[in-house]
Amino acid sequence: MRRFAVTSAAAHDGARLPEVLDKSNTASSVWADTAYRSKANETHMEKNGFVSKVHFRRRAGSPLTEPRAKANAARSKLRSAVETVFAAQKHRFGLSSAPSARREPG
Repeated sequence: MRRFAVTSAAAHDGARLPEVLDKSNTASSVWADTAYRSKANETHMEKNGFVSKVHFRRRAGSPLTEPRAKANAARSKLRSAVETVFAAQKHRFGLSSAPSARREPG
């Protein structure tokens, strides 16, 4: 992670992708969940030399095709390993909002 944007909770994450992609980054793959899959984002990544590893969405009422389901499974395996590190740091620094992590004064 080299860039980030802070927005209100009402802002759609996927709409912010072009703002945080960095052309000077040595890695060209973009790993993200389905919130970032849109025609606009896919076009932006293609035009700017990025390789999309964004999860595929299923269409309402139908399952993913087998190749897309396999691609999502492979992507999830890598993403979960990375996200585990961030979750550990979040808990270590007390940034968790889970009810069990909140302490009432007194």
